[in-house]
Amino acid sequence: MKSQIRVKPVAKTILAIATALTLNYASAADKELLDILKGNGAITSVQYEELLKEVEKSDAMLKNMAWAERIKIKGDMRVRQEFIDIDAKGQPGKDRLRYRARIGIEAKVAKNVDANIRLASGGSDGATSTNESMGDTFKKDAVWIDLAYLDWRPLAGLNIFAGKMKQPWEKMGDIVWDNDVNPEGGAIKYSAKLGGANLVASGGYLLLNDISGLRFDEDTAVVYGQLAGKFKFGSTGAMLGATVYDYKNENLASAAIVKVGNSTTQFSLYELFGSLKLKMPLPGKIYGQYVKNNDANGVNDGEDTAWLVGFGTKYDKLKFDYNYRKTEINAVSGAFNDSDFAYGKVGAKGHKLKFGYAIDKNFGLGVTYFMAETDSLSSIKNSDINTLQIDLKGKF
Repeated sequence: MKSQIRVKPVAKTILAIATALTLNYASAADKELLDILKGNGAITSVQYEELLKEVEKSDAMLKNMAWAERIKIKGDMRVRQEFIDIDAKGQPGKDRLRYRARIGIEAKVAKNVDANIRLASGGSDGATSTNESMGDTFKKDAVWIDLAYLDWRPLAGLNIFAGKMKQPWEKMGDIVWDNDVNPEGGAIKYSAKLGGANLVASGGYLLLNDISGLRFDEDTAVVYGQLAGKFKFGSTGAMLGATVYDYKNENLASAAIVKVGNSTTQFSLYELFGSLKLKMPLPGKIYGQYVKNNDANGVNDGEDTAWLVGFGTKYDKLKFDYNYRKTEINAVSGAFNDSDFAYGKVGAKGHKLKFGYAIDKNFGLGVTYFMAETDSLSSIKNSDINTLQIDLKGKF
């Protein structure tokens, strides 16, 4: 009987100590708990003082580490085997092993302000690639700033971006912008619900080339505006949008934006895009994109349109996507369009097939095949350019 009486206070004390230490993440609640435990005799005054000191130490440590709660780190890694076959004289193909490595930090500067920084490989390939080719006798590879921007949300639904940012517009294809292009400048994006639709409006000033360093109006830049709507009809969803990308002073820096086949020196792009999600035996999405350069000039000023139509679906761990496209030589800037299709050349048409398999939650295999055909006005005339990419991808 005596042993039972002695064990109960000891067990009570151990339980009280464990409870107090487990709940030491809110100092006010911790102190209140200790006061209760002391008041009902579960812990002694000496134990109370010792536990209170532990709570205060834990509190100070958490305050010192508060910055960690405001920071998120994420990244991805991809290894790619790529084969490019070009059936034109004097145009050797490619057989290369490449990798892409990116790591980013998202920091909460204030309640409604985030700072985003990302480092990536492959910056020497220009704006449209973060790939680094292997096979340089194990030399150290450079790391580049891929993103560096602020995201300020002064009002609900309103984002103000400034710096080197992710593409701030909605998109439904890559015939205007390669997915690796991260524009620089400032942009505003506003989202709001109207009835059953979600409307998104955005616009911005994107600096391409600082000509004189003194006058804003002499810089080469892209001024853009976009309006898009997302709609839902039962199990069916749709999106429609329109964009204008107006280049300013492009003649002053034409070498920077007229590449891989353009003959125009002026660009003012009008874009329409849309998608339709369907509930079928397999969920699927039909999508499309149309672009016209209203300012195309020069001998081939009539070669000014581009379009794309595609279909995508998913089953369990498998993904499939297919699209067909045609891009005339002056429809878009060859410096920023998809750098993989037709080896980045404008004046081309053809197919893109993409397969993906999720080996694990954050690890997968991808295979992409491009079958492109250039026209007589392309910088590689009347040629077939077929590209096969085999990817092993991981993210964290």
